[in-house]
Amino acid sequence: MAELDFTGRTAIVTGAAKGLGRAYARWLAARGCAVVASNRPAADGGSAAQATVDEIVAAGGRAVAHDGPVESEAAAVEMADLALSRFGGIDILVSNAGVVRWGEFGAVTADEMREVIDINLWGCIHGLKAVWPAMTARGYGRIVLTASSAGLWGQMRSPAYGASKAAMIGLARSIALDVPEGADIRINVIAPAAYTPMSAAHFDEKWADYASADRVAPVVGWLASDRCGSSGGIYHAGAGHVRRVQILEGPIEELSSGPIDEVMARLQPRPEWTSSFASGAELMPELANAANGS
Repeated sequence: MAELDFTGRTAIVTGAAKGLGRAYARWLAARGCAVVASNRPAADGGSAAQATVDEIVAAGGRAVAHDGPVESEAAAVEMADLALSRFGGIDILVSNAGVVRWGEFGAVTADEMREVIDINLWGCIHGLKAVWPAMTARGYGRIVLTASSAGLWGQMRSPAYGASKAAMIGLARSIALDVPEGADIRINVIAPAAYTPMSAAHFDEKWADYASADRVAPVVGWLASDRCGSSGGIYHAGAGHVRRVQILEGPIEELSSGPIDEVMARLQPRPEWTSSFASGAELMPELANAANGS
């Protein structure tokens, strides 16, 4: 089968200054896609996304930087308008921007949790609302939302992050049902595992190549391509591996079959991961074995 070709397509990638977003933007641009690399401004007020754009342009690609916080509705509109004015359309949205604030639930404040939810969830919603009119008008679009194994299985000391990432699943599956009849718009979810500035505190730097964001990018690229014909999928990817995530329900018990204590005791969940770290260990076996001393 021929290589994926994004010539004539335009993608918006949020959180594109570093880590996974940078890898996605570069991967798409290397295959002919015009890219709007979006990121909040750097601490000094300069453009954080411009470095990614410079890399893409130096390699012969087309890209433009957008500087604005994803949690701003106005910034999301500006981002979409930039894609339309510079490249003439919006075919792809990779909603990647996100933050984590570490702390046990009893210790984190409501304001700290709200900041994470605003960036990770509302930042995604604002981006979706900004690109939706262009995609529905053209009858085509590919959307990739970023979840996390923390949103699937839970993660210590990150309640707001886990909640915001779990929300991606319900959001994607619900929007998939709202796609206008006849439109070729697909929306899926990636749960990436990679060595990035966000995860560096939990990875030894020696695993940077093994768990490189570049080893997740091909999965996101395929989900952003016209070869992806389904919606609502959850794809867990890392270290050159990918698998499809399933949401499973156990067998049904009749409430009338006995006392409620007995009925509830008979409920048998199918096996699931105990945590995001247990889940990620299977994707990254070499790293997991090293951490366990085996």
